[in-house]
Amino acid sequence: MLCNYQPRSHIKMVVFNKDVYPAVFIALLGLSNGYLGTLAIIYGPKILPKELAEATGVVMTFYLTLGLALGSACSILLVHLI
Repeated sequence: MLCNYQPRSHIKMVVFNKDVYPAVFIALLGLSNGYLGTLAIIYGPKILPKELAEATGVVMTFYLTLGLALGSACSILLVHLI
């Protein structure tokens, strides 16, 4: 929101005015989100009994995917609010 990707008249303050900043921010967000999501999927089933590990992996994968989809859907609303 502090990057002026599409110049708009109602955005008065632009902190990151270079084109490289949004790309760097997206790359860092993708790497950190991917790393932390992978850690949760790997270590989550390991802390439960073996008979629950498979079901836990499936449920965790479902909710991770659901969260990513809802986050993407909410970004559309955020763009219209700005």
